[in-house]
Amino acid sequence: MKDRMTVESRKKKVFVLAGEASGDLHGSHVVRKLVLGNEGFDACEVVCWGGDMMAAEGGRLLSHYKERAIMGLWEVIRNLKKISGFLDQAKVDILAEKPDLLLLIDNPGFNLRIAKWAKSQGIAVHYYIAPKAWAWNTGRIKTMRRVIDKLYVIFPFEVSFFAKHQMSAEYVGNPILEEIDRSLQRFHDQKCWDVDLTDELGAPLGVGELADSSHVVLLMPGSRKNEVRSLLPNFVAAARKFDAQSMCVVAGAPGLDAAYYQEILAEAVLAGRLSQGDVDSVKVYFGATYHLLMQLGGGELIGPIKSRLQNRGLALVASGTATLETALLGVPQVVAYRVNGFTYFMAKRLVNLRWVSLVNILLNRGLLEEHLQDISLKGLSIALTQLSNNKSNIKAGYQELRDLLVMPNGSSASDGVVRGILRQMS
Repeated sequence: MKDRMTVESRKKKVFVLAGEASGDLHGSHVVRKLVLGNEGFDACEVVCWGGDMMAAEGGRLLSHYKERAIMGLWEVIRNLKKISGFLDQAKVDILAEKPDLLLLIDNPGFNLRIAKWAKSQGIAVHYYIAPKAWAWNTGRIKTMRRVIDKLYVIFPFEVSFFAKHQMSAEYVGNPILEEIDRSLQRFHDQKCWDVDLTDELGAPLGVGELADSSHVVLLMPGSRKNEVRSLLPNFVAAARKFDAQSMCVVAGAPGLDAAYYQEILAEAVLAGRLSQGDVDSVKVYFGATYHLLMQLGGGELIGPIKSRLQNRGLALVASGTATLETALLGVPQVVAYRVNGFTYFMAKRLVNLRWVSLVNILLNRGLLEEHLQDISLKGLSIALTQLSNNKSNIKAGYQELRDLLVMPNGSSASDGVVRGILRQMS
């Protein structure tokens, strides 16, 4: 027992901090490789502020991101006291754990404050999924240069962007490609393309029933409560106006539950925004986003296994990471988003981007139609009609996007991050 404790005490310790579901997902691949050891390096101890996925891969979870999910400028202002408390607690936990290295994932509003403090404590700071300084507030880069020891970026153009601002960055690949490739392999191995899913709002629903509908419209209204409440009723109404016989399939967010979706839909019926027939057409699935995207997208990614829904679906997607996931899995989409009026007012003055969706930004052209703030029933339904007639052009753009993001040596994003971490700690 004594010898075992001695061995354990020699393990390097990494503290990982993520603030939302996507950070938990991408961080989980890094955690797994750190815990197991990688490329001749010894296994590490990992403690984290993250979520269930990091914990499942061997990270010791101290705080769940669901406790800290706050989105929007106005919402942040309203919750400054709460955020300050989270910052204080994170500092207490980091000091108590005495990590050899701190890995921060995305969530810049919170994590850059932690980085600044950690640097003052002599803790090595690595940052994965860089703050989008190319979109707004380039002034942050001055602070980033001072407090971040290693920056890992997930878009190729970010390397040259940061270089222009005298900051070194390493492109490690895009983590979404890693997750997609893992999911594709798993689904091929298990031969589960036509496995029935269970609708969380009602009875089991098989792929066959979806295949019998005239259209399947995948709805991805975000991962936070305020996003879903703002977007979901309009998404459902637009899909049904586009095709009254369509089936609406919602990709349930991991931080929410079925009761919340039920509540929003019931409120929309009472307010006259949706009919009961509209609500009856809605099916909500949790933990199956990639499964649904693969079923509805298809194409060359699927290979010899064919889904009964292949190339049958369209999607309405909240602006964010989901737009990139949807594109890389081949589902034609319309992008939409709406925020608090004050947040939008400030964003229009602060954000220096022609487009908001990652797909359009990366391709540097308007491949996808974007609807911001004015997400009217008529506008979205017309957009879906146009989308259904333009699938071939959209999919050609998707292939161009994948070619842009893939690493030439075939390595994954988490491989690059783990190599950087272990080299520094060695």
